[in-house]
Amino acid sequence: MHQRIKMIREQLGLSQREFGEKLGVSRDVISNLEYNRVQPKELLLKHICELYSVNEHWLQTGEGEMFVKKLYSNERLEQAISLFKVLEPEFQDYALEQIKNLSELQNKGRNSKGDQ
Repeated sequence: MHQRIKMIREQLGLSQREFGEKLGVSRDVISNLEYNRVQPKELLLKHICELYSVNEHWLQTGEGEMFVKKLYSNERLEQAISLFKVLEPEFQDYALEQIKNLSELQNKGRNSKGDQ
């Protein structure tokens, strides 16, 4: 399994530090997992699968596709969600307010165009 964890990280183009930060663990934890010095906890494996859309069966057995096929692919949405997840709660609140403001601004622009 340690090789598959490394494969995921490399496929995503992330350093051990970046990969670990998004999971809430240190670079050392990721290094220890990749070099098979420690066995990963079930909770961490589930978090990897959830956060990076990894096929849990593949992670456990090596069978099937590495990533779960998504019904849609929206790179911007996925990037926004990834960034949002690592924000502190107060920054998440601020980000949501800004998104709401942008949505209202966009709707006002559409309405004024329709009035012409």
